[in-house]
Amino acid sequence: MSLLSEYEQRTSWKYEPISGSFHTHERLAKKVNPEGSYAPFAGSTVVFRTDIYCQQIIALMQKVLFHNLNGSDMMASVLPAYTVHMTLHDLFSPDINGNIPESLKRASSIVQEIQREYSGRKLTMKADRIVNMVSKALVLMLKPQTEEDYQFLLELYHHFDSIQKLPYPLTPHITLGYFKPGMLDGNLLGKAVDSAQIRPENAPVFEFYPESLTAQYFADMQHYTDIPMKICLALSQQMVDF
Repeated sequence: MSLLSEYEQRTSWKYEPISGSFHTHERLAKKVNPEGSYAPFAGSTVVFRTDIYCQQIIALMQKVLFHNLNGSDMMASVLPAYTVHMTLHDLFSPDINGNIPESLKRASSIVQEIQREYSGRKLTMKADRIVNMVSKALVLMLKPQTEEDYQFLLELYHHFDSIQKLPYPLTPHITLGYFKPGMLDGNLLGKAVDSAQIRPENAPVFEFYPESLTAQYFADMQHYTDIPMKICLALSQQMVDF
């Protein structure tokens, strides 16, 4: 089975319609307060920063979704444009125990190695589907455009397994917005998603480069900080309360 065929098989749930009332994931309350602001949720990750084109597409999707959900009181505060990213590899957070400063130091070193080794390479991802991701958020799933892109993505991903091997598979995506914790109207949510849904014939294509890869520290879902290797030691001294 090809990698892309495996991706389609593994993510076949993305075509399931959003309907009926459902409760958000119990762990969402760790990230989002009842009124929709973001709760402290410190952690580390490795992400691809997005370019202006990608940010514009994401902003348009957010605008359509939030317009159609206006007054529904289901969505948390809008995520700032600068936070838009495609996660390559989760590291540590309140859901995944570990040493955050040390993980950032190691991840930053690996990022630098990747940028040296893969300079000039390009990863091409196609907008795939807007979905309800485990009843925590609306996300735009991204699909590698070719087998070579998928192989390259996995190659980069596995570089960080030495820091934290994850118990779930890589599902590339960009978060459009988090839900507020509680019971949601799936019928209204489904109609809003349908209004912004990806059509295969005009799906946007995004490009990511090793130069846009970075380790990041996040204090909550609205505040992310790039971590260059040179400031990791100082950061280790500052971050003592996780």
